[in-house]
Amino acid sequence: MSEREPVNVISMMGGIFLGSLIAAMGGYFVFALYAGAQRAKQTRAWVETPCMIVKSQVDEQRPTPNSPLQYLAVVEYEYHFGGTARLGNRIKRIEGPTSHRGRAEGKVADYPVGSAALCWVDPHAPGEVILRHGSMAPLYAIWFPGLFVVGGLGIAVGSLRHGRKSIGVKGHSTSRAR
Repeated sequence: MSEREPVNVISMMGGIFLGSLIAAMGGYFVFALYAGAQRAKQTRAWVETPCMIVKSQVDEQRPTPNSPLQYLAVVEYEYHFGGTARLGNRIKRIEGPTSHRGRAEGKVADYPVGSAALCWVDPHAPGEVILRHGSMAPLYAIWFPGLFVVGGLGIAVGSLRHGRKSIGVKGHSTSRAR
């Protein structure tokens, strides 16, 4: 006697869609974290160059009249690269204001005016210069969205296999011997 479970195609397609969506979102974040780590790794190959801090202060800004104050760490430094004196102003590759004055003050405290520091210069674009490397932490956290990729693919493949097994495709037996 042969007994087949009814196949709910909408349920099977929904499982495949949901699993694929979860895997795609996880894949996006895996890519974003990997790209961030690669950008941070890239600056570690730049040329280390001595520099002199010429300006170090915290600027206050209010982007709109109703927004809260934002604080921006402003550090400018002079460095020589390729026989040319240049001026840099970035601490890290990606900078932005903070709503906490203490954080901005902490950044500028590391670079008092007149002090010597080390900066890293991109040899292919000497105007690209930083005082600190970005964190490699994105690479250490890449496993978490990777779980969503694996889980999403598991949902999609499981839905597909269940549907194929229910309709008896490619040698899957749906009959039971009694």
